Amino acid sequence: MVHSGTPGRLRYRLGDYSEYEPPAFLGGKAEAVWTHRVAANATLPPNAMHRVLPDPSLSLAFRCRREPDGHPTDARLLVIGPKSRPHVFGFAAGWETTAVRLKLEWAAPLCELVPSEHQDAETDVSDLGAARVVFEQLGDTRSPADTAIVLGTAVGSWSRRSLAPCATSAGALDLVRLSGGLLSIARIAARTGTSPRHLRRTVQRDAGVPLKRYARIVRLLGAVGSADPFATPPWARIAAAAGFADQSHLIRECTALTGLTPGEVHRERRAEAETFNPDS
Repeated sequence: MVHSGTPGRLRYRLGDYSEYEPPAFLGGKAEAVWTHRVAANATLPPNAMHRVLPDPSLSLAFRCRREPDGHPTDARLLVIGPKSRPHVFGFAAGWETTAVRLKLEWAAPLCELVPSEHQDAETDVSDLGAARVVFEQLGDTRSPADTAIVLGTAVGSWSRRSLAPCATSAGALDLVRLSGGLLSIARIAARTGTSPRHLRRTVQRDAGVPLKRYARIVRLLGAVGSADPFATPPWARIAAAAGFADQSHLIRECTALTGLTPGEVHRERRAEAETFNPDS
């Protein structure tokens, strides 16, 4: 059976970055489908840039430029590893990236990829094993939507023949994601039927990231995303809703994880949104 990899509803948009619900047939193995595309005729302000915040996930991504008929050129199939720290890149007109963002615990069962081996890195896999077949299929795409179909279908076919990740790790990380990072390790351990020590060791082994740090990043990303719609964010209310003790706690965590205060992060993101989608 062939599935459509077309993403679901638009979940989030910032500038030329868009994030969609993953295809339902992936069955909880992916966090999202995302695209980042700068039009070939885009007028970019001086020093235009995008800051990727710490991100505990792994993406299978197709990056290219396109001819007027949509044919991809300068194409690469990439594994974009988890981000333990912010990464800044400058915009380049005409380039697009479309990706399936996998949950960390599914990277090894689906793709035989160890997340820790790809941390803070982009690896070109265009000519490696099963990825080569997918890369050849991507050469026939004519749009990001076409690319999402090919990538989603490929991951879907791998999921039908893959082993499942450790139930403890998968359950724990899903609880962190569903709670927005608000559950303590003790409560997660109780819900997954294991000890906190065993839980920490298991998640570290399978996901390549400490469970506490994973929760810290999820909580911070939730707060930052909540601030995006506001010209002047209500930081105290956002901090409380995201599970921080107070606004000062949010500032300390944001500075520790990104090197910037929440206000500085927000100003950068707001400027990017106003450049590429001024109606936001």
